[in-house]
Amino acid sequence: MRLPDLRKANRYEHRRPHRPSHLPKRLTPPPEREGAPDLSLFLYAGLGLALILVILAIPYVIGYLFEIVF
Repeated sequence: MRLPDLRKANRYEHRRPHRPSHLPKRLTPPPEREGAPDLSLFLYAGLGLALILVILAIPYVIGYLFEIVF
């Protein structure tokens, strides 16, 4: 198995994107992009689920600590 020769320069060069030739030439600029979506609902849902998980885990942690100590 031969390893590639890393001493040679990478031949890849970036080329500007081009519009496909079968589409008509665009005369107007592209539409403005929308901003990022509001994900605060997912943040609150994740915090709520984490809080429920912590509340459910507390009795198990206390029981585990009593088992270790006594």
